Amino acid sequence: MAMITNHEDLYKRGGAGDISSIKASSKITQKSAQSKLREKIITNKRFKVESLELAEVVLSEVEEKEKVENSIKKLKHGRNVEALTTLYRSFARDWAHAETFIKCEGLPLLQGCFLSTDAELLHAAAWCAVNLSAGQSKVVKKVMCLSPTLIQFLSGSDRVMQELCAWALANLAGDSQRNKQILLEQGCVTILVTLVATKYYMDFEDLLKSVLFALVNLAKDETYACVRCMQESSIYSHIVTLLTDISANCDLCYEIGWLLNCLYSRQETLTEYYNQLSPVLHLIVNKLSQFMQIENKSQREKVLLPYVHCVGNIIGQKLDLAVVLCQEVQFYTWILTCLQCSDLYIQSEVLWLVNNFMVEPSCRVLIIIQSNILSAIFNLCHSSDVDIALQSLHLVQMMTKVSTFILTYLVHQGLVGLLILLVTHHDHRILQTTLDLLVHLVSVIPQEVLEPLSASGVSETLQHLRLHSSDLHVQTNLQSLLSML
Repeated sequence: MAMITNHEDLYKRGGAGDISSIKASSKITQKSAQSKLREKIITNKRFKVESLELAEVVLSEVEEKEKVENSIKKLKHGRNVEALTTLYRSFARDWAHAETFIKCEGLPLLQGCFLSTDAELLHAAAWCAVNLSAGQSKVVKKVMCLSPTLIQFLSGSDRVMQELCAWALANLAGDSQRNKQILLEQGCVTILVTLVATKYYMDFEDLLKSVLFALVNLAKDETYACVRCMQESSIYSHIVTLLTDISANCDLCYEIGWLLNCLYSRQETLTEYYNQLSPVLHLIVNKLSQFMQIENKSQREKVLLPYVHCVGNIIGQKLDLAVVLCQEVQFYTWILTCLQCSDLYIQSEVLWLVNNFMVEPSCRVLIIIQSNILSAIFNLCHSSDVDIALQSLHLVQMMTKVSTFILTYLVHQGLVGLLILLVTHHDHRILQTTLDLLVHLVSVIPQEVLEPLSASGVSETLQHLRLHSSDLHVQTNLQSLLSML
């Protein structure tokens, strides 16, 4: 799966002094790794196939090569729909067939097919362009010669042709920064935004999906030039219309979510279009509350991800935006839903969002102590996914250091029982964090409040750990705990 061009997520960071600087550096490295992991689920280029059965047909390498070469020969003798159909199916099955097509001088023949007036032939030619442009970069570089023709068809009246050409342009844009710049100069961005503005999109969902896909890839432009062009073409007003009019069950919501993320997670947007951010946050929260009503669990969790990702990136840019989000009552409901879902990406995303919510820790606590949210975070500390469990535990650790009152509240909510269970965890990082928490807990909370800890028999477990652990930090914590208990 192709990875998208990374841009840094703009969560608040800070720190002063040697220790704080080291911690900040560690967090930055961790956040970068998390960002790359999340971006793996987003594809820059996509093939188009009629059905999974046709996509999965397996022929021998020799048979496939013969099919491609025979189809090229047919094209040399005239424009042939059957030959083009064979080709786009072969391209989808294996990138190598696209290379064979290029080497056999098939691209000029494909270009000639776009001069036809026959709709069926044009559609087959555009489909070939889609699957050629979804291949390896060395092939896509050659296919870029088709971009002026593809852009020209965007302004036509054939909706199927518009859909296929937008899809091919999306693939081209997703391949490289250079391609994005060329497409911008050719006027592609403005025409695509115009297609979003037209009202017939409700009857041509596939067309709008391809257009949004293309805009998403263009919005990943490293220079911000494509995003600025979209803004100047009034993309904001069209997004407001889409978020307001389109049903939460519509597949388009997924593409809209990633477009929002690409547009509004950029520092340049904060500087140049700050007035759009609060209304966009409000619309996203409303949309998220609609997504919660989707009955199909896999569909619900799929569409949630880009919007949660987008919210995290927006509020990380400015404290005022986080305050705006806190005032949305529905915000707390979908935080809880995301924490309780089965999708690890969404769980990780929302934990990251809350953990980096504001510079001021008490603001994070405002979210966490909401009804059932704390319980959900406690449950995630037992997640079979160690990274999710560790994120959740770090969140709990942060809360214990806000104030003695919050720490006492956490104890009454079952913190002691949670830590007793985690003392035997197999992961060294979780064990170390658990012991850090226990040392802090025992040193701050009155002994009578910690009666469950003393009565649990945890001392024997700690003694066993001390005898078998070689880690100096763990040994120190264990010694401190045993002496205090």
